[in-house]
Amino acid sequence: MHRIAGIAPALPLLAAAGAALVWLAAAAPAAAVGYHSIGRDDFPVFDQPRMLTAAEADAREAVLPGDAVIGVVHGEEAKAYPITIMGVHELGNDTIGGIPIAVSW
Repeated sequence: MHRIAGIAPALPLLAAAGAALVWLAAAAPAAAVGYHSIGRDDFPVFDQPRMLTAAEADAREAVLPGDAVIGVVHGEEAKAYPITIMGVHELGNDTIGGIPIAVSW
């Protein structure tokens, strides 16, 4: 069975998923994008991001209780992609349970 949790507050998703993984990337500052027309490749696509465990993300305060994430759950595996980071990338490639997925914002 496949469940797409969708956009949700981070902590309930992580608590429900148990051993969820959270993507934490070095997002570019908003000023780096600027106020110009959007050109090709202005939003870099991510591939196979390094994930933190829910405990590591909590310890680093990488995801706060009110933060929204895109959540994906497959079987016993769960992953969370914070909207604050997805706003910089908008599209990415990852796998969950050995299944390729595309994450989009």
